[in-house]
Amino acid sequence: MSSRLEAATKQYGVSILMSGDVVGLLSWDIKRLCRLIDRVTVKGSTSPIDLYTFDEPSMRSRGGTVPDDIDFSSLQSSRAFFEVAAPSTDSEFRRDFARAISVYLGGPDGSRANWPSAMDRLRACLRKRPGDGPTLAILRYMEGEMAKPLESRVQWMGYRMLEHK
Repeated sequence: MSSRLEAATKQYGVSILMSGDVVGLLSWDIKRLCRLIDRVTVKGSTSPIDLYTFDEPSMRSRGGTVPDDIDFSSLQSSRAFFEVAAPSTDSEFRRDFARAISVYLGGPDGSRANWPSAMDRLRACLRKRPGDGPTLAILRYMEGEMAKPLESRVQWMGYRMLEHK
């Protein structure tokens, strides 16, 4: 599983991917900073898993906000860590993205999915954060499916097969 998630980081344009099971082990303070980005099955499994990312900040020398000389070992709590290394996305973006993904997924069985609305919401997210990997990945997937003739489209059940290892 870990090798599949590591490979999938490229598809989503992120450095970190975690399963819902891993996110479930995190403290509430950390969970609230993770972003649900998709629900997938991987090769060899029929059980869908939720995929999350943490929008890690970058160092100042790379255009980010984290001081280059920070000694992370000196930070004694998660609160202290996140005061220095807050996610690169703000709470408004994460909220809007979460709403878009909820409309895309459509509940546990996909029956409430509304892809045209989800696509509009994701495009609004892109206007706030151009080049966001997860937003682009989900938009590409939906656009690809919607471009197919109706009889060739996947029957949406609230998740998709993760394309590549």
